[in-house]
Amino acid sequence: MRPKVLLYRLGNETEKGKALCAILDEMKLFTLHVTPEQLNETAGKLVSTNAAETGATPPESVPEAEFMLLCGLGDKQLDRLLANMRRAGVSVPYKAVLTEYNKEWKLCKLIEEVAREHELMKGSH
Repeated sequence: MRPKVLLYRLGNETEKGKALCAILDEMKLFTLHVTPEQLNETAGKLVSTNAAETGATPPESVPEAEFMLLCGLGDKQLDRLLANMRRAGVSVPYKAVLTEYNKEWKLCKLIEEVAREHELMKGSH
């Protein structure tokens, strides 16, 4: 699979989105921008197709969180991406790597679960 990054609420309309997209472009990583209408699709489907071809009805509860799904990046690419983000001051707390386990999850549920886990981890410190 060609390395891809799915972005939700991180488009060029925000400063953070512009900075993140510049990093991804510099690294020549293929980027897909997910719309609320695509959140009921599975993560695997969004990654394996052209995201523009998917989606119809947004879920009843649309996540407000910015989210980043990393797909097919090698360890070195992932390390470089995270280092570039830190260097640029770009923080995306809710992010995940596509796995065999989560690829069948609807993206809205994956975002909710990552946000829940992040809040649990934040509260345990």
